[in-house]
Amino acid sequence: MSVSARYTKELRERFGYSATWFPTARIRLGDVGRMAGYQFDRLGGLADFGVRFESRGSEAIGTIEYASAGGVEVLVGGAAVATSGSWTAPAGATVSITFSREAAVWFQAEDCAVEAIEDLLALEAEILALNDAGDWEDDLVVVTEVIRAGQGTVLVSGAGQGGIDFSTEAAVPGATGRAGLRVTASRNIGTQVVGHGDLTPLFRAKGVRRRLLRRATLDTRLDGSPPLPRLPSEQLSAVFLGDVDYEHFA
Repeated sequence: MSVSARYTKELRERFGYSATWFPTARIRLGDVGRMAGYQFDRLGGLADFGVRFESRGSEAIGTIEYASAGGVEVLVGGAAVATSGSWTAPAGATVSITFSREAAVWFQAEDCAVEAIEDLLALEAEILALNDAGDWEDDLVVVTEVIRAGQGTVLVSGAGQGGIDFSTEAAVPGATGRAGLRVTASRNIGTQVVGHGDLTPLFRAKGVRRRLLRRATLDTRLDGSPPLPRLPSEQLSAVFLGDVDYEHFA
């Protein structure tokens, strides 16, 4: 399995978002393209199809972290710390990230904010009309949400017992300040990316989907009481604009 497949699958399972590959590639809201080979291939934008949209953003800023379960260990000054969460390394300390298996992932994105298309119902109506007219191919997808980051770090081990060592040029507080880390040694690291600027490491996309089975469904209730009926199958549209990921086109 390719590095891009393993990386994007792990982050999709963890966050429910598609991961951008290559991690520093720029993806914009309203981009239209295809998800092939575990990459998003941009072909144009919604404006090329005559579709206009408004966006909404979040003023909240946060940090997103992920480490493959059981596959990553972080040492600060020789002492183990949590692979995710806050930790502090003083100036002149050594930070080591070690991997115990191939393709284990260490991912961090800082100064993150969410941006999304405002009216998805209107977008669905326009894209389905284009599809019905033959102007929108079934394998096209549109980016409807992006997570923007000020900086990010991605490490993927190339083999078992891989690792990377840093020295701190200044105090590194918690999960921030990765720019203060300098690489001093690297072994069996298949992919190493440190990016700064307007990054989009995670996104969501939608595409035209078709219901294969049109039958009545029921919602399960957590309290064990009888399930609630949902919309009768004959009232469900056979074609809709739904969430898609690389696996839909693998």
